Amino acid sequence: MKWESAPLWPVALPSIIGFLLSFIPYLFDIEYFSKKNLLAPIIVLGLLGICCFLLPQKYGNKIELYLGYTLTLLLSFSFRFLFGFYGIVVVFLVWLSQSIYIWQYNYPPFRIGIWLALGAMSGLYIGGILAYNLL
Repeated sequence: MKWESAPLWPVALPSIIGFLLSFIPYLFDIEYFSKKNLLAPIIVLGLLGICCFLLPQKYGNKIELYLGYTLTLLLSFSFRFLFGFYGIVVVFLVWLSQSIYIWQYNYPPFRIGIWLALGAMSGLYIGGILAYNLL
């Protein structure tokens, strides 16, 4: 998929959803969402990834798009455990670099799924840091 101009929704929408999900444990008392465990927000992001199947046909193979999204969610979640805070920084910097350049080239749907998941996880991590420090 190659865009003619820089799109806003693949950059903003996943990161905003991840950002909002990170505030849930601090604002509401929901038993599955805890301040120390990101598993419930990751599951919600995985379920929201099913929206990849609602994208128009011009984005390519939707199964490939969803596989890229799901595998990147799992990989970026494991980066947090393997590298601690530095894993969060790596996920954020890779997403930021991809957001600047990916729209200029013709990438397969798997790569677009990676980009969407990195945005969701970046929003989740940054929102979690802000929520912890503000609330």
